[in-house]
Amino acid sequence: MTQHMRWKLLPILGNAIAILLFVVVLLNVSGVIILGTVEGPSMEPLFQTGDLVIIVKSAEIGVGDIIIYKKKVGDGFIIHRVIDVYIIRGEQYYVTKGDNNALPDYQEFEVVGVPASRIVGKVLEVNDYPVKIPIVGYLSLLTRRLLSQH
Repeated sequence: MTQHMRWKLLPILGNAIAILLFVVVLLNVSGVIILGTVEGPSMEPLFQTGDLVIIVKSAEIGVGDIIIYKKKVGDGFIIHRVIDVYIIRGEQYYVTKGDNNALPDYQEFEVVGVPASRIVGKVLEVNDYPVKIPIVGYLSLLTRRLLSQH
Protein backbone atom coordinates (compact mmCIF):
# COMPACT_ATOMS: atom_id res chain seq x y z
CA MET A 1 0.00 0.00 0.00
CA THR A 2 1.43 3.34 -0.99
CA GLN A 3 1.71 6.38 1.25
CA HIS A 4 -0.89 8.18 -0.88
CA MET A 5 -3.42 5.35 -0.39
CA ARG A 6 -2.89 5.39 3.38
CA TRP A 7 -3.67 9.11 3.52
CA LYS A 8 -6.86 8.54 1.50
CA LEU A 9 -8.01 5.79 3.91
CA LEU A 10 -7.46 7.89 7.03
CA PRO A 11 -10.64 10.04 6.68
CA ILE A 12 -12.69 6.92 5.90
CA LEU A 13 -11.39 5.21 9.04
CA GLY A 14 -12.07 8.34 11.09
CA ASN A 15 -15.64 8.55 9.80
CA ALA A 16 -16.22 4.84 10.52
CA ILE A 17 -15.03 5.28 14.11
CA ALA A 18 -17.23 8.38 14.56
CA ILE A 19 -20.28 6.51 13.23
CA LEU A 20 -19.55 3.52 15.49
CA LEU A 21 -19.27 5.78 18.56
CA PHE A 22 -22.50 7.55 17.56
CA VAL A 23 -24.33 4.20 17.32
CA VAL A 24 -22.95 3.07 20.70
CA VAL A 25 -24.07 6.34 22.35
CA LEU A 26 -27.49 6.09 20.68
CA LEU A 27 -27.95 2.51 21.93
CA ASN A 28 -26.87 3.66 25.40
CA VAL A 29 -29.34 6.56 25.48
CA SER A 30 -32.15 4.28 24.28
CA GLY A 31 -31.40 1.78 27.09
CA VAL A 32 -30.49 -1.14 24.83
CA ILE A 33 -26.96 -1.17 26.25
CA ILE A 34 -25.21 0.42 29.20
CA LEU A 35 -21.71 1.85 29.02
CA GLY A 36 -19.40 1.12 31.94
CA THR A 37 -16.04 2.66 32.70
CA VAL A 38 -13.30 0.55 34.25
CA GLU A 39 -11.52 2.11 37.21
CA GLY A 40 -8.79 0.33 39.15
CA PRO A 41 -6.47 -2.64 38.62
CA SER A 42 -8.74 -5.49 39.75
CA MET A 43 -9.44 -6.78 36.22
CA GLU A 44 -5.95 -6.27 34.77
CA PRO A 45 -4.55 -7.26 32.36
CA LEU A 46 -7.90 -7.76 30.55
CA PHE A 47 -9.30 -4.34 31.48
CA GLN A 48 -7.33 -1.19 32.28
CA THR A 49 -8.48 1.99 33.98
CA GLY A 50 -10.19 4.12 31.34
CA ASP A 51 -11.51 1.21 29.26
CA LEU A 52 -15.13 1.60 28.23
CA VAL A 53 -17.14 -1.63 28.27
CA ILE A 54 -20.54 -2.38 26.81
CA ILE A 55 -22.99 -3.91 29.27
CA VAL A 56 -26.02 -5.89 28.11
CA LYS A 57 -28.92 -7.10 30.22
CA SER A 58 -29.03 -10.87 30.35
CA ALA A 59 -31.17 -13.44 32.10
CA GLU A 60 -28.41 -16.01 31.66
CA ILE A 61 -25.27 -15.40 33.68
CA GLY A 62 -22.82 -18.19 34.31
CA VAL A 63 -19.32 -18.98 35.50
CA GLY A 64 -16.78 -17.06 33.45
CA ASP A 65 -19.09 -14.16 32.56
CA ILE A 66 -17.95 -10.67 33.50
CA ILE A 67 -20.77 -8.79 35.19
CA ILE A 68 -21.41 -5.33 36.56
CA TYR A 69 -23.26 -5.08 39.84
CA LYS A 70 -24.30 -2.43 42.34
CA LYS A 71 -22.13 -2.14 45.43
CA LYS A 72 -23.64 -3.32 48.69
CA VAL A 73 -23.07 0.12 50.24
CA GLY A 74 -22.90 3.41 48.35
CA ASP A 75 -23.62 4.40 44.78
CA GLY A 76 -20.81 2.62 42.95
CA PHE A 77 -20.61 -0.40 40.68
CA ILE A 78 -18.15 -3.28 40.35
CA ILE A 79 -17.12 -5.07 37.16
CA HIS A 80 -15.83 -8.55 38.03
CA ARG A 81 -15.91 -12.14 36.77
CA VAL A 82 -18.36 -14.78 38.03
CA ILE A 83 -16.46 -17.73 39.51
CA ASP A 84 -19.41 -19.66 40.96
CA VAL A 85 -23.21 -19.58 41.07
CA TYR A 86 -25.52 -20.75 43.88
CA ILE A 87 -29.29 -21.01 44.03
CA ILE A 88 -30.73 -20.71 47.53
CA ARG A 89 -34.48 -20.71 48.12
CA GLY A 90 -35.04 -19.91 44.46
CA GLU A 91 -32.70 -16.89 44.32
CA GLN A 92 -29.43 -16.84 42.40
CA TYR A 93 -26.23 -15.64 44.01
CA TYR A 94 -23.02 -14.98 42.10
CA VAL A 95 -19.56 -15.42 43.58
CA THR A 96 -17.41 -12.77 41.91
CA LYS A 97 -13.72 -11.92 41.83
CA GLY A 98 -11.49 -9.52 39.95
CA ASP A 99 -9.06 -11.38 37.69
CA ASN A 100 -6.17 -9.56 39.41
CA ASN A 101 -7.50 -10.07 42.96
CA ALA A 102 -6.34 -12.86 45.25
CA LEU A 103 -9.76 -13.39 46.87
CA PRO A 104 -13.45 -13.22 45.90
CA ASP A 105 -15.50 -10.09 46.69
CA TYR A 106 -16.54 -11.30 50.16
CA GLN A 107 -17.29 -7.77 51.39
CA GLU A 108 -20.01 -7.47 48.70
CA PHE A 109 -21.70 -10.82 49.38
CA GLU A 110 -25.13 -11.40 50.88
CA VAL A 111 -25.60 -15.00 52.07
CA VAL A 112 -23.11 -16.71 49.67
CA GLY A 113 -22.63 -14.17 46.87
CA VAL A 114 -23.97 -11.15 45.06
CA PRO A 115 -27.76 -11.55 44.69
CA ALA A 116 -29.32 -11.38 41.23
CA SER A 117 -31.26 -8.29 42.33
CA ARG A 118 -28.01 -6.24 42.32
CA ILE A 119 -26.83 -7.39 38.89
CA VAL A 120 -27.01 -4.68 36.21
CA GLY A 121 -25.86 -6.87 33.32
CA LYS A 122 -22.85 -8.55 31.78
CA VAL A 123 -20.05 -7.33 29.57
CA LEU A 124 -20.80 -7.88 25.88
CA GLU A 125 -18.56 -10.53 24.34
CA VAL A 126 -17.81 -11.30 20.71
CA ASN A 127 -16.25 -14.72 20.06
CA ASP A 128 -15.78 -15.17 23.83
CA TYR A 129 -13.76 -11.95 24.11
CA PRO A 130 -15.13 -8.95 26.04
CA VAL A 131 -15.78 -5.84 23.95
CA LYS A 132 -13.88 -2.82 25.24
CA ILE A 133 -12.94 0.60 23.91
CA PRO A 134 -9.59 1.62 25.43
CA ILE A 135 -8.98 5.11 26.84
CA VAL A 136 -12.46 6.52 26.00
CA GLY A 137 -13.66 6.00 29.59
CA TYR A 138 -11.17 8.53 30.91
CA LEU A 139 -13.61 11.26 29.85
CA SER A 140 -16.23 9.78 32.18
CA LEU A 141 -13.73 9.41 35.04
CA LEU A 142 -12.54 13.01 34.63
CA THR A 143 -16.10 14.34 34.53
CA ARG A 144 -17.04 12.35 37.64
CA ARG A 145 -14.02 13.68 39.55
CA LEU A 146 -14.71 17.28 38.52
CA LEU A 147 -18.37 17.05 39.56
CA SER A 148 -17.51 15.43 42.90
CA GLN A 149 -15.23 18.36 43.82
CA HIS A 150 -18.14 20.83 43.79
